[in-house]
Amino acid sequence: MAGLDNVIERTPLSVAAPEQILHVDVLVTSAQLLALNATPKSLVPAPGASLANVFEGAVIHKPAGTAYAGIAAGEHLAVKYTDGSGLQVTEAESDGFLDSASAQTRYLRPFNAASGAAEITPVANAALVLHLLSGEITTGNSALHVRVFYRIIPAAAFAS
Repeated sequence: MAGLDNVIERTPLSVAAPEQILHVDVLVTSAQLLALNATPKSLVPAPGASLANVFEGAVIHKPAGTAYAGIAAGEHLAVKYTDGSGLQVTEAESDGFLDSASAQTRYLRPFNAASGAAEITPVANAALVLHLLSGEITTGNSALHVRVFYRIIPAAAFAS
């Protein structure tokens, strides 16, 4: 066809990623919760090279059961990238939640900095994990039902 000799094929600078908010449901057993400081629980798998997970929120439900005990100050639930030492994206107070015998539900929002800044630096090809900060709790028998809302975004340039 005439005129197509001058068409330049452009290669995108990154791979495509879903634009919508995705979610995954994860069950955290009581045994996993009791070891959550030493062994964080994977919530969302790493998305692959050149992609990053972005945490948009989570709902955590603890059914009624024996209250967890031995919760020390600062022993909160946190969602982080990669593992227990990764970048933290949210946190939930354990007092009044895990140490309650009644059913409890919490919604965790993405972090906003005290300065008012609302950005994080997404970690390329990293899982999102649930971690218990500063130690292990001792007893309890309720599983946690966790629904994580997230996006997958390109970790590199996305416009040519």
